[in-house]
Order: sequence, then C-alpha cells, then structure tokens
Amino acid sequence: MKTGLMVAALWVTVILSGSLMDRWHEDQFLPPPEQRESGDVLIDVFGEIKTVLARYLWFRMDLFHEVLDDQGVAAEKQTEVLPLLRIVTLLDPSMTDSYDQIVWDLYKGHGKTESALKLLEEGLRRNPKSYELTFRKALIMHMEDKFKESAALASQALRLTQDEVRLADCLRLIYWSARETGNLPLQKRALQDLMTLRPGDALWERESAKLEKMKP
Repeated sequence: MKTGLMVAALWVTVILSGSLMDRWHEDQFLPPPEQRESGDVLIDVFGEIKTVLARYLWFRMDLFHEVLDDQGVAAEKQTEVLPLLRIVTLLDPSMTDSYDQIVWDLYKGHGKTESALKLLEEGLRRNPKSYELTFRKALIMHMEDKFKESAALASQALRLTQDEVRLADCLRLIYWSARETGNLPLQKRALQDLMTLRPGDALWERESAKLEKMKP
C-alpha cells in the first residue's frame, strides 16, 4: 500500500508541476486571452498533457481503489483515494467517472451528504448532459426520501441515454418514486415502458396486477 501511495504522490507532483508550467507559459509568452488565436498550438499541447495525466491518474486510482476493496478495507477508511480522484476532476472536468466515484464514496462510504451533493452539482455544471451524474443525483434524492426530485431527475436521465440497462434503471427509479408520492399516472407510464423493455418480468407483472386493482 505504501508503494502505491508513493507512486500516486509522485504523479500528483508531476501533474501539479505540469499545471504550473502551463500557467507560467501563458503568463510569460502568450498574449492576453482575448488576443489569442483559438488554435494556439502550445496551449493545445499543454491541455492534452494534462488530460493524459488525468486519465493515467484515474486509471491508477481506480486500480488502487479495487486493491483496497479486495483487501477488505472499508470504504470509509479509504481516505487516501478521494483527494487524488479530486485532482483528476480538476485536471479534466469531463471525466464524469471520477466525479461519480468521489460523490458515491462521500455519500455512501463517509456519510457526507452535503459535500457529496456540492461536488455533484459542480460536476453537473461542467457536464450538464452527463447521464451518470444526473442518474446519481436522482438515486441520492431517492435515498434521501426526496421522491419528486428523484422522479424528475430520473426522467431527465432517461432522455440522456439509449442503453436498455440504463433506461430500465431510470424507469425503475421513476416507478418507485412515483409510488412513494402516490402519482399513479406516472407509475403506470413507467410500468408500461418497463414491461416493454422487460417483457415477462415477474416483478413488473405483479406490480401491474396491483395497479389494475387501484383507482385511477
């Protein structure tokens, strides 16, 4: 574990150094931002370096996270991982997987709901069309008993994917959230779509039978 941390620390140093070089280069050699050409080659090169480093760090941290899980280290004790994953989001905000991992660890592993939601909002501002982050917020809202918000966010996530598994996840969340709020029409619409996606599913057939007995 110490070796993994030393390697991670080394890469953090490299990344931070690269970021400082990027800023130094801009300050010393480039005209003000408003006078630069959009295709400035050196800016593009430094940007690509930061992206590559961010993705490498994410890869290493993901492996490190898996090793800790395999060793039986509880999520709330994996404190070394979160700051390094946070650096990934700062270097490359488009890496929604890193946002998602930190948010879930903060919320589920450490019980820091406010911090998790604050970081999730940052990720959504930078990636407004991210299915992963939109669905994650919908799931957290459901777990926080905010069912109307959960259904609305799950509906939004539904429009951001064509993957059948993800579609089913959204529809399930909409269905159970609608049940909690007594929104029968929304329940029926979600159930109808679920049965189209999962024909013959015993759970949804039972739920359909229950709804048929209820007044509209």
